[in-house]
Amino acid sequence: MPAVFLSYASEEGEAARRISAALRAAGLDVWFAQSELRGGDAWDASIRRKIKECALFVPIISKNTQARSEGYFRLEWKLAVDRSHLMADDQPFLLPVVIDEIADASARVPDRFRERQWSRLPDGNKADAFAERARRLLTTGEANGAAASGAGTRAARTPSLAKPGGFKWMLAGAGAIALIAVAVFIASRQPAKEPAAITATAAVTTTPAPAPAVPVAPKIDPSSVAVLPFTNLSDDKNNEYFSDGISEELLSVLQQIPGLHVAARVSSFSYKGRNATAQEIGGKLGVAYLVEGSVRKAGKTVRLTARLTRTANGEQVWSDSYTRELKNMFAVQSELAQTVVEQVRGQLSGGMDASMKAEVQAQVRDAAKGGTKNADAYQLYLQGIYFLNQFSLESAVRAADLLQRAVDRDPKYALAWAALSRAGSVRGGFATTKRESDDAFALARRAADRALALQPELSAAHLARLNVQTWYDFDWKGAADSLRRAEKTASMDPDVLAAAAGLAYTFGQTQKAVDLARQAVSLDQMNAEMRITLGFSLESAGLYDEAIAELQRAVELSRTIAWGYAGVGLMRLRQERYDEAMREAEQESNEWSRLCVQAQILWAMQKNAEADAALARLIAAYADTAAYQVAEVYAYRRENDRAFEWLDRAYRQRDSGLAWARSSRSLERVHDDPRWSAFLKKVGLADEQLR
Repeated sequence: MPAVFLSYASEEGEAARRISAALRAAGLDVWFAQSELRGGDAWDASIRRKIKECALFVPIISKNTQARSEGYFRLEWKLAVDRSHLMADDQPFLLPVVIDEIADASARVPDRFRERQWSRLPDGNKADAFAERARRLLTTGEANGAAASGAGTRAARTPSLAKPGGFKWMLAGAGAIALIAVAVFIASRQPAKEPAAITATAAVTTTPAPAPAVPVAPKIDPSSVAVLPFTNLSDDKNNEYFSDGISEELLSVLQQIPGLHVAARVSSFSYKGRNATAQEIGGKLGVAYLVEGSVRKAGKTVRLTARLTRTANGEQVWSDSYTRELKNMFAVQSELAQTVVEQVRGQLSGGMDASMKAEVQAQVRDAAKGGTKNADAYQLYLQGIYFLNQFSLESAVRAADLLQRAVDRDPKYALAWAALSRAGSVRGGFATTKRESDDAFALARRAADRALALQPELSAAHLARLNVQTWYDFDWKGAADSLRRAEKTASMDPDVLAAAAGLAYTFGQTQKAVDLARQAVSLDQMNAEMRITLGFSLESAGLYDEAIAELQRAVELSRTIAWGYAGVGLMRLRQERYDEAMREAEQESNEWSRLCVQAQILWAMQKNAEADAALARLIAAYADTAAYQVAEVYAYRRENDRAFEWLDRAYRQRDSGLAWARSSRSLERVHDDPRWSAFLKKVGLADEQLR
């Protein structure tokens, strides 16, 4: 058998021995010899050779590795990461293991480790399942399981914004114009309390599900392009918001150009900091061209370098540099967008004549509507978007302050008003009191209205208004109207498509929800949240195996995503595979979603005392933010009186999870109760109200 390299800090020798014993019991050759931790040139050469030759690299992460800023294990980690960059993305090699309660987000590890699923083996115990999975990886070439590599994204390193009482996911942020379609399939606010640590002792591979319906290697559209995040070359590393913002602004303008397919932000930005070739990126994103470059900002002066690369062969088609005063950056962005479009179209048509160039110039000018010419407002806007894309209460508060200052500098800055509305919705989603929620959503409503007054056709503003209508107002007809208006100018934007899928789900239009969600995923394949959207849409159609495949892919992209593991557990519950369901649910890092699913699984397994304890914990910790989930649990238990009591409470608390009511499989158990139709009418979801 190929060898497994076990890397650990000297303090973790005992835990390493336990893991090694499990791996060897599974028939694997393990390089593990604590007595050899002695140093020296010969030993160093041996380490380097074994890392170069091993089949799997297992770094052990712990409080000890966290505490040590230096150590030989860090060199081992670096050597393994360097080797992994030479491998295909689907090649399993790095299998990180955590042996204590160190938090994923704060762990001092290479970024490459964060792109892989971590297994939790407290003190190295109960490693049999982990060892068996490692054996399968080596003997069957299984490269698409949870332990295999998964493309990492910035979103994958940040816990999803996912309120227990709200929807089961949140669509990742788009750029300046194509803002996120939080819409109906959105996770609203996060509980005030921190989620409990993952309770699983090991990540267990479940029975492989069928491959996703969406092809992994999309067909290349010759009129397609991806804008990669520009590199920040400024002396002040805090200027990263500026380089990211320039990339997003360009991407957003290009998205509005008819006939040009532009890869979505989340997928494009997933390659930030990764050493991938143009051919690899083009194949993954399904684009013919890449736009990349760098930004150096010094005071009021900006130097921007950009290039256009053909992904088929890595050939550089065009490049240029611009040095401008900050106040002239708006003209540079328009010039850059126009040049990219001209180059792509010129490659297809054999050149651009004067009339074609004039047409492109007009298209770029129209696409850039909603912006500003105020340099200070522009910088504040870019900073606000940077923090808003981090999806946390603290970052949303900071974003709202920056965006408010932006519109104060330029009250006609429609894009900034739309972004401020989004920040208000996020703050409202996180609110732990009705007063906080009311104030935040009032801000979101005012800002969206102001953006639409300035730019009535701005899709970002319509999506911002849709957020308020679905998260707070329960104005489903209004949300449908906002969606139609957004579709007029951005019908193929994946965020708009995902919003449409969510609204179809809310209206009980199952097949339409599946079709739209599949389209969204095909356009933004690296977006974990969109795969959650598709997974639950498939569940509503009873396609559990396909749903599991999508949810597992979402976990590969983002281990901390809400409803990743819990969603798989829920699907296994629907299939009455209770042991597998529990193993999956135990790995969910968000306590409220884990408890909601575990309470149902335990009840199905007739472990009533444990089911009662899980439900009691859910109520004790999250009654004010998870009323809808509590109602689902009671409905699954067929305790109808308690289910309707909590549904009414969810309505009083403006719990956005109510958008799930018509399609929830758990709530199906109360559909024969006479109170069900009355409740749907109360929340505006009766058939006659949705026509």
